[in-house]
Amino acid sequence: MKYLCIHGHFYQPPRENAWLEAIELQDSAAPYHDWNQRICAECYSPNALARVLNEKKELTDLTSNYARISFNFGPTLLSWMEKTEPEVYQAVLEADKQSQERFSGHGSAIAQAYNHMILPLANAHDKETQIKWGIYDFKKRFGREPEALWLAETACNTETLCALADAGMKYVILAPGQCARVRKIGEKTWQEVGAGVDPKRAYLCNLPNGKKIALFFYDGPISQGIAFSDTLSSGEKFASRLLSTYNSSAEAQLMHIATDGETYGHHQKFAEMALAYCLKKVEENPEVELTVYGEFLEKHPPTYEAQIVENSSWSCFHGVERWRSDCGCNSGRPGWHQKWRGPLRAALDFVRDELIKTFETKGREYFKDPWAARNDYIELILDRSLDAQHRFFLRHATEQAWVDRPTALMLLEMQRNAMLMYTSCGWFFDEISGIETVQIMQYAARALELNRVVTGKDHEPAFIEKLAEAPSNIKELKNGAITYERYVKPQVTPIEKIALEHVVSLLADETVNPKKAYECEVLSYEPHKFSAPGAHLCFGEITLKSTVTLLERKMQFAVFQRGTAEAVCAAGPDGSLNKAEVFVQLEKLFQETKYEECSSYIRKKFEKHYPLVSMFRDVRRKVLDLTLRKMDEQTDQAFSKLFEEQYPVARGLQQLGAPVPAPFLQVAEFVLSLDLKAAIRASQVDVNAIEQLMEDVKTLGLDVSKGSVNDAVTEKLTLLAFAFARNPADMQTSLRLVEFLNYAEIFGFNPDTVKAQQFVFLGMQTLGKETKKKDILRALARKLKIAL
Repeated sequence: MKYLCIHGHFYQPPRENAWLEAIELQDSAAPYHDWNQRICAECYSPNALARVLNEKKELTDLTSNYARISFNFGPTLLSWMEKTEPEVYQAVLEADKQSQERFSGHGSAIAQAYNHMILPLANAHDKETQIKWGIYDFKKRFGREPEALWLAETACNTETLCALADAGMKYVILAPGQCARVRKIGEKTWQEVGAGVDPKRAYLCNLPNGKKIALFFYDGPISQGIAFSDTLSSGEKFASRLLSTYNSSAEAQLMHIATDGETYGHHQKFAEMALAYCLKKVEENPEVELTVYGEFLEKHPPTYEAQIVENSSWSCFHGVERWRSDCGCNSGRPGWHQKWRGPLRAALDFVRDELIKTFETKGREYFKDPWAARNDYIELILDRSLDAQHRFFLRHATEQAWVDRPTALMLLEMQRNAMLMYTSCGWFFDEISGIETVQIMQYAARALELNRVVTGKDHEPAFIEKLAEAPSNIKELKNGAITYERYVKPQVTPIEKIALEHVVSLLADETVNPKKAYECEVLSYEPHKFSAPGAHLCFGEITLKSTVTLLERKMQFAVFQRGTAEAVCAAGPDGSLNKAEVFVQLEKLFQETKYEECSSYIRKKFEKHYPLVSMFRDVRRKVLDLTLRKMDEQTDQAFSKLFEEQYPVARGLQQLGAPVPAPFLQVAEFVLSLDLKAAIRASQVDVNAIEQLMEDVKTLGLDVSKGSVNDAVTEKLTLLAFAFARNPADMQTSLRLVEFLNYAEIFGFNPDTVKAQQFVFLGMQTLGKETKKKDILRALARKLKIAL
């Protein structure tokens, strides 16, 4: 029998600020908030509802790719997805349930080492915790035991395989170059194979700890071709490539590939459709059966055994050197070296080892067994509720921990960050000042800060000294120490700054949750606000409590803003100033419009103060958006008035055969686009208004069929389609959809119909055979290219 298994490794490096547990706005990911959100829209979401088209480019099916392939998602990525994209998150979990019905009780999903640490380079404690956290995270989300655990970069050695087997893992997925030798079970002679291992079978690996684990070596050339060629340009081509690999052997043959999951939609646009079509073609082929590794292993246990190449991986020709030396593997920047990799790892090893000393000495005061407590800390990472903390403390806490919970939790957070700082992406690319490397140094900074709070010992200077030995490729940065000072230190966010960011957010955006400041609970907030033209003052008291460490802090604060960018934000611990005197004086200075003195007084009286430019980019954007909204309103009014006054003049010029001045045409396009968007977005689309506006557009020779007006058409179309999906039996909704599509075509718009097509398809599936009986539904299907 012939079998096919496609594995997708879905993962993104953690991007959250180590203090705020939130991702900062990333302009490079526009129009999305950040790269996680963008990749989710381009890949994770489309694969949950992938479109299958026929030869006429009509939609014939919507299917979950996840339910028919093997996959793993990084635990830190799933944590983000659960909070930010809950519908996609639920679709991933549901796909695993569906796959168990399809694959004889074996699910598509497998676990992953928690934060993508290179396990062969990890010490024994980190290796154990990474595996335990990855397995617990999986069980918590998917509701079952995993059969395997994906290794970051497939980096592997025998010690790691032993750890996986000890944890109950049945198999591991590796690259072909990671196989050293094979032999038939029962034979004595090993055959050296290198990258030439036959990937079509499972192999048994006997381990020195007396346990066994199965090895699957994926098809390397085809996996590489999929990732870096045009194989995914069509589903037909993809299927043909996969199905061409079988031979005439009567033995069971497993054709399997493994790539980054982001290949399907993010790296290659619409590749999720090629994957969906390919899976459909395979399902239609009576000679080939889709499977996952666990099912294949149950049906066809290994008849061969194998040994691995020690310290090998799928993305470094030199094994695991990419994550500790200047091995030559890089992302292609000519002339750059990676001599910083070794010193960076040495600096982080220094941090890790110093924090182990703290954890093993101080930790014994707070935990019965510090390392057992760390292994179980994943329970609190996934559930910060007081009930979960109580259960955890009942198992692990000493009497001292019950008395001083914040210190106990800071010790565990210190260790969490000491593992996050080993996330593999920090070494993968070419330069120590890259965002991935800065991110892992940020985790080191957070771990060192927590250690400093708990012990009073400051290891940061020694860490920075070691970073100075890591040379940068960028002349002005020189080394890792300067990189750390320039890019990491500004991200440090003490609780005073968290409080101020929350206050500024509340002042700029009424939709902000007043009771939650990032990972802190707002216990009290007593502001006093004053406003004048172009100036704002707010001072008062605020109390925050960290939901992570339970640290609680009451503070006095003051925020003074003048204009769009000039702002001073200050805070100090309770009791650090005479609040009655300071607050009275601040109000007096503001009321007397002594703004310079007001700003100086805040800086003088408060312990910590920050300019607006130092705030989280999201907070800065809220302040700027508030200012820009007012400017936009004034601009809209001014341009609309100008257009109304000058339009008759422009028409007169046209009638005389004279050109209309370009500045007026720019104003006209702005105003007409504004009015069109308002008419399109109205609860009931104002067709008469749109017709009149489009007549004006035509008269002036303008083109508004692209850009923001077309985006508004797409938004409205999607909303109408969503309404149809919720109540497909309502023929009035169908009629409105068809009419809207007709008008969009008449007026020359070209909306993105993907979401609308999906919603309407789902609604029509609910109606079943009734769809073909209604003229309006057949017309709607034609408009959206849905096959009936």
